[in-house]
Amino acid sequence: MSRGRSRRTRRTAPAVVAAALVLGVGSCTERPTTHHGPGTGHEVVTGPAGTLLPGHGEGSHDRLRQVPVRDEAPTVTLTVRPDAEDGWNVRLDVGRFRFTPDSVGGAAVLGTGHAHLLLDGRKIARVYGSRHHLSAERIPPGGGTLTARLVADDHTTWAVEGSPVQDSVRLPGASPAATPEPGPRQTDQTDQTDQTDQTDRNGQSTQPTQSAQAVDITIVRGRISPAPGRIDVRKGRPLDLRVTSDTDDELHVHGVDRSADLKAGRTTTLRVVMDRAGLFEVETHRSGLVLAQLAVR
Repeated sequence: MSRGRSRRTRRTAPAVVAAALVLGVGSCTERPTTHHGPGTGHEVVTGPAGTLLPGHGEGSHDRLRQVPVRDEAPTVTLTVRPDAEDGWNVRLDVGRFRFTPDSVGGAAVLGTGHAHLLLDGRKIARVYGSRHHLSAERIPPGGGTLTARLVADDHTTWAVEGSPVQDSVRLPGASPAATPEPGPRQTDQTDQTDQTDQTDRNGQSTQPTQSAQAVDITIVRGRISPAPGRIDVRKGRPLDLRVTSDTDDELHVHGVDRSADLKAGRTTTLRVVMDRAGLFEVETHRSGLVLAQLAVR
């Protein structure tokens, strides 16, 4: 009897091992997953690209994604120089890192993503490449500390040993460049500001569109209508973003760094003129929703 049992045990063991191997392979080959389509939200995505550390804030932007091996972690060096007309030209030299604007909002993949620019700890811009222009109006009279921070596609911050992957420089209170003469830049800025504020009591914009491209977006209980997606925009053509939200929030367009306050139950119209090609996100700052991506050509 003992010999029979021994033989059955030896025959069964390989089958158990084979099953374990199949399960092991399946778990090791799982791809990073995302809870939303590209560019449709700021939910934290879990996956094998690093370890999510305990959050120190409310949004996914406040979550750190730690790279297990320092030698595999991305790096960034920040340099700035005065622009001949206005503000500062910002340059990000990155290592073991690639900017991936087309997959923002997707799963975190080691060595890919975008960057945030922060002034004294407050985010002022999102950067999808190695160069960015920062207007002088963004710098307070007393100056400030500018920080470039590398971020994964799922909006978590790359980190090493518990600290964000970032670099900082000190900016003086004013750009050494001469005050710019009135021109298209100033006209564009005035148009956008006026367009933001001019809404009547019914929430309708009183500013004429002047053949601008119009986009209507509604936010109800965190749901966006129409569903977030890419919007083709012709470079240099005015774009009117008409957003109606059921809560107070802040509307922001990255790349041109234009914002508008959203009042619950009212329609706010923000006019922007995209003067360079690229992919730019429209989002709400407080609720952390990505409303659309502007594909400027």
